[in-house]
Amino acid sequence: MHKYELAIIKSLQDGKSKTPEQLMEEVNLGKDELLWAIENLSNISLIELQREKELAISFFPEGEVYANSLLPEDSLLEKLKSQKKLELKTLISEKDRIALQWCIKKKLAQIKDGYLIITPSGEKNKVPSNESILLNSLSKLKVVPKHISAEERSSIDEFKSRKLLEIKEKNNILSIKISKKGLEFKDFSDSEHIDELTKEIITSKNIESLKFKKYDISVGVPSEIVSMRHPLRSLINDIKITFSQMGFNEISGPIIEPSFWVFDSLFVPQDHPARDTQDTFHLSNPEFLDIEEQEYLKQIKKTNTKAWKIKWNDNDAKSAVLRTQMTSVSVRYIREFIKQFAKDKNQLLPKKLFTVGRVFRNENLDYKHLTDFYQTDGIIIGKNLTLSNLFDTLITFYKAFNVNIRFKPAYFPFVEPGAEIFAQLGEKGEWLEIGGSGIIRREITGIKRKDISVLAWGLGIERMLLLKDKNMKSITEYYNSDLGWLRSRELI
Repeated sequence: MHKYELAIIKSLQDGKSKTPEQLMEEVNLGKDELLWAIENLSNISLIELQREKELAISFFPEGEVYANSLLPEDSLLEKLKSQKKLELKTLISEKDRIALQWCIKKKLAQIKDGYLIITPSGEKNKVPSNESILLNSLSKLKVVPKHISAEERSSIDEFKSRKLLEIKEKNNILSIKISKKGLEFKDFSDSEHIDELTKEIITSKNIESLKFKKYDISVGVPSEIVSMRHPLRSLINDIKITFSQMGFNEISGPIIEPSFWVFDSLFVPQDHPARDTQDTFHLSNPEFLDIEEQEYLKQIKKTNTKAWKIKWNDNDAKSAVLRTQMTSVSVRYIREFIKQFAKDKNQLLPKKLFTVGRVFRNENLDYKHLTDFYQTDGIIIGKNLTLSNLFDTLITFYKAFNVNIRFKPAYFPFVEPGAEIFAQLGEKGEWLEIGGSGIIRREITGIKRKDISVLAWGLGIERMLLLKDKNMKSITEYYNSDLGWLRSRELI
């Protein structure tokens, strides 16, 4: 018998019931050691445990914030009670968005003519609401009270669905008492069975003849929070390592750009629908950004005006936007290469570069679309490059992630020819479009030598995660704020 178990049996020989805290003090054991030992003793019926079930509450970060203040709908309702209506465009924060959703769901407010207006039901509701008061009380108790009303139970279920808190059933040990079998126990020797391996035991020649204590693997142990990288960050790191191993160097660029670098320099006409507010996030402060490359601006203006037969608008080119693709970074480097190449025609080629970063598009959210996501772009500048070189590079890249791909001819304004990249979700799943590729047009590169060309591609990173993780059905799940999901998920 283990020394911890022996110490507990000796302490309980007086026949008195004792709490775990009393035993810890008497036998000088830590909580984990004590719990392990008494579970073992209970399994062999030497002691009797009196247990009590309780529903333990643990709060998520968002729930802790609300518990110490108010639920967001209460905060918004408080404003509405004093102002009666609020202009919708002023409700721009994440908390405002959540509050708006719940105010409408609970019929505390309604939207009319661009304003949020309080309803008669909202006028009657007090602030703080019963829900906010309950959430605050639960944060102090840390357990669900034994006697709660149906209304409170419904509110707790709502808190759980909103990922404000989670509830786990726990079996607390109230008292420990020696059993009849334990009182009859006489062998207080701990030499019969070995419960700790030492160097001497491992190296001894008669190890097979020794008696080892049997361990009960069904006994629960405290859960440990293991450090784990977010799957998205892990994939980004893997992408960078893979490109580096393929001989690529990483480059970077600004998130906020003039439309010139995001669209005009990529041969996208100024009347293209992708440039309006339906697809692009335009900034109001700053509304416009200067374009330092005036010579390049004149070149692109002349090329686009001639090709697209449109009237050029300088303000459209200067309009400040959030980049919609990482190609804006690539085209900046291509411009730098052209300037350097004009000075030195004997530069070592090919030049292989990649970039990874966030891009922004005004998309409708679904299982494969986000408004804010990650993309990786790559370019190769070299002599006598063809689509075969492009396809071989991409096949080699995706092979590192055990992903089979296929190509389909496609149109993109800045490449000719162009191809979309598809990968299959599972063995018999749908083919998911995961990127675009092609040879960048000479109208963009400005490279006059026919033997030098630029291969380029852009790949969606979140969509690659869907290919790797079969448990995920939507890329929106990777932006889940539930830490419990991250801590308990399987490694991929």
